Amino acid sequence: MKPMAIAAIAVLLASVAGQVVGAAQDSVGLSAFAAAAFLGAILRLAWQINTPWWHAGAGAIGPSAIDAQPMMAARNARLLALGYAWGGISLLAVYLLTPLKWQHGWQYGLGMVLIALIIAWAGQRIASLWGPEHAKRLMAVSMVHGWAAGAGLFWLVYTAKFLSPKGDWAANVVFVTGAVAIAGISAIAIRTARLLAEQASARQSPLA
Repeated sequence: MKPMAIAAIAVLLASVAGQVVGAAQDSVGLSAFAAAAFLGAILRLAWQINTPWWHAGAGAIGPSAIDAQPMMAARNARLLALGYAWGGISLLAVYLLTPLKWQHGWQYGLGMVLIALIIAWAGQRIASLWGPEHAKRLMAVSMVHGWAAGAGLFWLVYTAKFLSPKGDWAANVVFVTGAVAIAGISAIAIRTARLLAEQASARQSPLA
């Protein structure tokens, strides 16, 4: 996990730098490319972390499904937190370090960083206090989270906000990219949680 985390943070920083340059040059294309690079990296990371649990029995990979549930919940929470952190840092960097102006840039930026910290903390708490009831609750929260991100994405695309000539165009690039990232990670996490819950139930069954 450590090399993956280091690579993800490196891509995050490179993406933020690319967006700063794009905003300074008023280039939607460069900003979108830099944002897409992070999107691809975090979705690939989510895929690499989760898919081993989709294609093999839990016992063949390492810990049992029961032990893996809190571990994967914490890992996917960190991925979500990383997505929000990228969004917050991107907004703060773009609107504080470039001539591009939008009055709400720092507010949304700090808000997203705060959400990232809350999700990371919640993920750690869930991992340390895991109980049988948490699996269903976590899937429900993940579904709501994913649907909310999807609805926000639909609205941004439908209204073409990311094509705005105003100073919020860079923020809309972040919002569109972030919504795709959050929806994608949520979908992956839900599939993993569901499969692990099924495996854990089968292991606990007296007929297993």
